[in-house]
Amino acid sequence: MGAGDNHRDDTKGGDSLAPDDARAAAGEAAPVVNALGAAPAALSRAELLRMGLGRAKQSGAIVASYALEEVAGRVTARVQRPPGALPELEFLMACTRCDACIDACPPGALLRLDTRAGLASGTPYLDVNNHKPCTACVDTPCSAACPTGALIVEPITEAWMGTARIDRETCRAWHGQSCRSCFQICPRKDLAVLIDDDGRVFIDPRECIGCGLCVVVCPTRPRSIEVEPPSIFR
Repeated sequence: MGAGDNHRDDTKGGDSLAPDDARAAAGEAAPVVNALGAAPAALSRAELLRMGLGRAKQSGAIVASYALEEVAGRVTARVQRPPGALPELEFLMACTRCDACIDACPPGALLRLDTRAGLASGTPYLDVNNHKPCTACVDTPCSAACPTGALIVEPITEAWMGTARIDRETCRAWHGQSCRSCFQICPRKDLAVLIDDDGRVFIDPRECIGCGLCVVVCPTRPRSIEVEPPSIFR
C-alpha cells in the first residue's frame, strides 16, 4: 500500500460519523427499512385517496346497516318467521305471498300477516306464544314447499325462529317444585333446555331454535316461558 493511500485514509478521519450516526447526532430518525433492507416508497396522492375512500366505504357500510335496520323495523313488525327464513329484508323481497308454506305446515302453525303489516302483509309468520308452536319437523315441509328460496331447506336444528325466556319469578322449578315439562318436550333437550343439580331450568340461547313447544306444556298461568322473536338482522 502506497503513502498516498495512507494519506487518503487519514483525511477521511477515523472519527468521522457514519450516515445513521450523523442523523442521530443531529436528532433525526433513521429511515425505516423494510424486510429487504430498502426504504419503502412514499405513498402517492392517489394511494392516500384510495386508503381514505376504503375507510369511508367501511364507515358507510356501518351507517347503511343501521339505516336498513330502521327501514326494516318500519316495514314489518318483529315477528317469528318459518324455519329457514332469509334475513328479513331479503325475505320480504323473495316471498311471493303464495301461501305454499302455510298450506304445507302439518300442525297449521303458520299464519299470514294482515294488511296492517303494510309491505309485509301476506307473508307467513309464527305466533307460538298465542297460537300454535312449530313442531320442529325434521324434514321442514314448509321450507321445502317454498318456490322462491325465501325459505331455505336446512336441518331444523340450525333454524332460529326466536329464543325462549323463562320467568324465574313464576317458574315452579325456580321455587323448589319439581317440574321438567319444558325439558322433556324440547327437541334439543340437554342442549337448549338445561337443569342444574337443584332442579332449576335454564335456556341456552345459542341452542334454542324458538319452536315454542315448551310454551305449550308450561303448567303455570300465566305461562312462565315465552319465545321472543329474533332481531330483524341475524
